[in-house]
Amino acid sequence: MPTTLRERKKQEMRERLVESALELFNEHGFDAVTIDQIVAKADASPRTFFRYFGSKEAVLFADQDEMLTLVRVAIAVRPPTEPPLTALRNALAAIVDHYASHREAHLRRARMAESGAAIAAYQQAVLIPQWEGALTDAVGERLGVSPDNDLRPRLLAGVALAALYAIGRVWMASGGVADLDTLLQQAFDGLAAAVGEERAL
Repeated sequence: MPTTLRERKKQEMRERLVESALELFNEHGFDAVTIDQIVAKADASPRTFFRYFGSKEAVLFADQDEMLTLVRVAIAVRPPTEPPLTALRNALAAIVDHYASHREAHLRRARMAESGAAIAAYQQAVLIPQWEGALTDAVGERLGVSPDNDLRPRLLAGVALAALYAIGRVWMASGGVADLDTLLQQAFDGLAAAVGEERAL
């Protein structure tokens, strides 16, 4: 949390930019809103905007650093004796809880992403690599190995991302009604079953 007056003011400005952007996106649609409109509503300048965000897409996903920190910590605190896949499943519960507690915001953003090419491109070019990197590093630290010479951290990170994607698609199709904890359990039960089938061959 910000401790000095300067840090608090910076945090307040960031939050004002995010709130102004989201209000405009919800009212007019993502593609129709310009950065000039965002800063005008937030009583800021374009220079101030770019001090905090690199693009209009970045302000839409302003909570990603928080969520990445959440999942890193959640992985790190799992019991050391817990198998890696189980630890990932339990750690991802923190992300599921975030979606459940910010349901409407996540639903609105997901709908925007479905209809906006720029948002989809940003997810592919920026967000997915960020998540893959964060999960890979966290799993590597947990296993005590380097992702540069051990396949497991990247492999498990890819599995986690695939599970999150599948959960998100089903959740979106339900209009945000489907129970996320149940979907998370089903996703990892399905993975465990698939691994069991392969071992039986």
